[in-house]
Amino acid sequence: MKCTYDCISCVRVWNMRTSFCICVFAVLIDKVCLQATVEGNIGGFAVLPCSSIDNGFKHEDITVYWKHNSSQNVYDILEGKGSVENQEPAYKNRAETFPNEYMKGNFSLKLYKLQYTDAGKYVCYITKAHQNPSTQLFVKGRGNHGAKTIAEGILFLILLNILQFI
Repeated sequence: MKCTYDCISCVRVWNMRTSFCICVFAVLIDKVCLQATVEGNIGGFAVLPCSSIDNGFKHEDITVYWKHNSSQNVYDILEGKGSVENQEPAYKNRAETFPNEYMKGNFSLKLYKLQYTDAGKYVCYITKAHQNPSTQLFVKGRGNHGAKTIAEGILFLILLNILQFI
């Protein structure tokens, strides 16, 4: 009887672990897939995408805020015009948008002279559209070919964990 109980307990624990791993995997896949990722090289540039499904904006209605890691102000678009008035000094003369694309709902940001400190999460707050698309920027050294992203590392560890139960 004890052997049967131990086997049943073992199966229950295995099922719980497997279910937990699958749930964590699903949540992480969802997060990774929904967030755009961009890679750039030190000294180079990167274009961080931001677009709205709404278009036909009036210039005076266009207000967009680009933030880095939730707090640093990278670039603002106020009433359809680029503004660097509240820009963090670290981004001075290194950030621009594409004004000719605003009316089409494209508010992408081009960041020049990339530095390691530029890596992180960028959020594009589009006020009228109530959308906040985000982009994860990875900055690599010039000769750092084949570098793995954090998301790839996490997925590898999760898959490795799942495989040990199979």
